[in-house]
Amino acid sequence: MKRFSEKLEEDLRLAQMHKTKTEWMKYSAAGGALLLVIAASLGHYTFAPLVGWLGFVAVYKYPSYRKKQIAGQVEKELPFAMRSMATLLSIGLPFEEALRQSCSDSELARQIRMTLKEVDLGASFPEALNSMVSRVDSKQLQKTVMQLNSIYEKRGDAHALKKLSDEIVGIQRAMLKEYSGKLVVYSLVFIAISAILPALFQAYVIVGSTFMSSTISAEEAFWIPVAGFPIVDIAVLAFIKLKKPFFG
Repeated sequence: MKRFSEKLEEDLRLAQMHKTKTEWMKYSAAGGALLLVIAASLGHYTFAPLVGWLGFVAVYKYPSYRKKQIAGQVEKELPFAMRSMATLLSIGLPFEEALRQSCSDSELARQIRMTLKEVDLGASFPEALNSMVSRVDSKQLQKTVMQLNSIYEKRGDAHALKKLSDEIVGIQRAMLKEYSGKLVVYSLVFIAISAILPALFQAYVIVGSTFMSSTISAEEAFWIPVAGFPIVDIAVLAFIKLKKPFFG
């Protein structure tokens, strides 16, 4: 439990949601309870616990989703920003100004503005850049900041940023290619759950009611295909979406 509690606290911080873990657990419990009551009030007593549990998990996991979303938005802009910054440094712009002009109207730009504000308040550039890394859960950003620190401290060749930009693009393409391969398996699983399993269930109900004593009531035989399988389908689709790289 302590590990889950610490992870939730870290997810909330990286999601920039400004909530305590205790508050978020209350929101999760309230969301699950609300969906459970709604499902029960509609007469779906069989599925009410499942619906309530899914509601709890959805709210509980949202900070983790939001954390990855922020990181994905930063990573999406990162290679273009570093290539732009390399160009600006090569024409003689100061490091701070090149960093400021490297991107605009994006999550990365917002993070850079926060970094520059810390510098204005007295922090050194390396400290401010490392602070940005602590706010965003991104290994690509960590690698970029290491390169930026090296260029700032040693006045290194800005051409290294262009190489880094190409490297990040290559990593992102590899991740998208890997996801495309997994998507084939995910699609087969979704087809099985959304089409094959309901058909087998209906066949079981028909055969069971005709030739043997079935343990499934008429109400369950109606609501399982109408509500049960769609709920599972939605859960599978949500899982597939979460597995997709957020920069894609």
